[in-house]
Amino acid sequence: MSVSPESEISGTDSRIGIVVDAGPSLGYGHAVRCLRLASALTEDAAVMVYPLSESCRDFFLNASPAAKFEICEPDWETKGFPRLVITDLRETHRIIQAIHRNGSRHISIHDLGLAQCGSDVVIDGSITTLFPYKQDKDRSLFLGPQYMVTREPVARGELTDTVLVTFGGGSTSNFAMKASEEVWNCGLTPITTRGFIGSSPITDDEFARAMATCRFAISGSGVTLYDLLASGVPTVAVAFDRIQLRTAHAFHERGAVVSAGLVERLEPGALLRCSMEMLENQAMIQRLSQVGQMLVDGKGLSRVVEIVRRQLWLTSQEKTYSVY
Repeated sequence: MSVSPESEISGTDSRIGIVVDAGPSLGYGHAVRCLRLASALTEDAAVMVYPLSESCRDFFLNASPAAKFEICEPDWETKGFPRLVITDLRETHRIIQAIHRNGSRHISIHDLGLAQCGSDVVIDGSITTLFPYKQDKDRSLFLGPQYMVTREPVARGELTDTVLVTFGGGSTSNFAMKASEEVWNCGLTPITTRGFIGSSPITDDEFARAMATCRFAISGSGVTLYDLLASGVPTVAVAFDRIQLRTAHAFHERGAVVSAGLVERLEPGALLRCSMEMLENQAMIQRLSQVGQMLVDGKGLSRVVEIVRRQLWLTSQEKTYSVY
C-alpha cells in the first residue's frame, strides 16, 4: 500500500523555520514573499519565522497580527533550529552555518542565483540567472519564474484613470515622486507604494484594488514586478541597479513589460513617453498582459508549498527510519 507524504507528517517534528533578511532600504520583497509562504504553510506545520532586522520583525507583527506562525528571536548560537529550515537571505549569512551544524534540512530561496549557500534544495524564481547554480547530485534545483512566490492573481476589473507606482524602500522610494509627476502630466492619478517606509502605507486590499483597476503600473524590477505580471497588469519596469536591469531586460525581450532602463540613465521625459505609449497602444497592452501571465502564472506559491511539504515528509523519514 502506498503512503502519501501528507499522511505521515502528523506526529513527527513538523516544525518549519523561515529565516528572512529585509530592512528599510532593501529586501521588502523578501519579507512579503516569506509572509505569504509562512501563512500558507501553517496548514501543514508549526511555522517559526526568524526576522533578521527590527524593521522586518515589525513588518511581520503588523502585516498579520492574527497569524498562526510564531515570530522568534534569531538566537541561532544557543538555540536549535527545527528539522526543516527555509532561508530567504540577500547574501551569505553566518546563520547558514548554524543551520547546517544543527543538522537541519535546508531550503534556500534566491533571486538571480545570488547568495548560493550549499543548501539541500534551491528555489530561484527569477526570469534570469546572474551566477548559475552548480550541478550537485545531492541538491535539488527548482529554477524559473514558475517558482516565484507571488500573491494570488487579481482579476482585472473596470479600469480607472489611475497608475500604480510601486517601488521598494530607501532610495528607490525617492524616485516615486518623479514617476508620479510624469503620471500627473498624462492626466492620470498615481497610487504610490513605498515598501517599509511611509506614514500611511497602502494596505493589501488597497493594493489589490489598485492592481485590478489601474491603467498600467510603473514598478521596480524586484518581486513586485512578478506580482503585477501574474495579474496581467501592463507594466513599465524601472531598474534601480544593474542586477534589476537584467530582470527588466529579460522580461522586455520576451514581450512581457516595457523596460524604461536604469534609473540613473533615464533620459528626461523617458517615463512620460513610456506612459503615453501605454495609454495609446492598445495592441501592445494586450500583448504585455498575455505574455506576462504566460511567464508568471501566479501558481508559484502552491508549487513551493508542495516542495516544502515533500521536504518536511523526508525529514520525518530520516527521524523514523534507520538503515542497518
